[in-house]
Amino acid sequence: MTFTELMAEARASRERPPFLGRRFDAKGQALTEPGCTIIGHIRDEAGQAALAAARARIEGSAAGRCWAWLPPSSWHMTMFDLLLHANGEKPEFRADWQRELRGREADLAMVERFRGMGAGTPPPYRMQVTGLWRRPEAMGVRLEGETEAEEARIRAMRDRLADAAGLRQRPGHETYGFHITLAYMIDWPDAVEAEEAERAIDMAEAELIETHPVFELGAPEVCLFDDMEEFRPQFFLSA
Repeated sequence: MTFTELMAEARASRERPPFLGRRFDAKGQALTEPGCTIIGHIRDEAGQAALAAARARIEGSAAGRCWAWLPPSSWHMTMFDLLLHANGEKPEFRADWQRELRGREADLAMVERFRGMGAGTPPPYRMQVTGLWRRPEAMGVRLEGETEAEEARIRAMRDRLADAAGLRQRPGHETYGFHITLAYMIDWPDAVEAEEAERAIDMAEAELIETHPVFELGAPEVCLFDDMEEFRPQFFLSA
């Protein structure tokens, strides 16, 4: 489905974007949605510049107003989601060992499970750009390991993290798609805006794959966050 078709379907079937009023308000200001996670940041300046160029291309379109754009300091690839308070009551999002814990207490207990733990395989982690993903909730860069061996290595690390968290059973674990989120949707574009945005997204995708097809990620960072704009490392996982 093209972006134009996706937006037409969204306008017809949904009153508002999924994360409007949850992660961002209508002005693009971040709302509180705390939790903890394990992420990897882009190591090279050229990679940051390539992402900035892709963002500028799409943000400059008429539909640029329809996304809340994340600051470059928050650009990362999630290696394993730990806890998100908004999902706290769903059994699949909580480990058996901490079902009685809530809020920041649960975050801190989860974080401590990883203190002194190794990732099992050393950085850098080389991730290949496979394109830009665009959905009714968000937009970003799709990634996979540069080679089959690299993909297997990173998947094995992700399994190791899931086991340590007690969340290996979480639905979608085996098929999780690696990505870097660039923006969250806060309004539906009209038909003309959507067509212009689609052209901008296609151009940004082609330029990104041509100029910076592979990103290098650093050591896994165990982080706390209060919203989607700032992920605060508590410590790094050794190899």
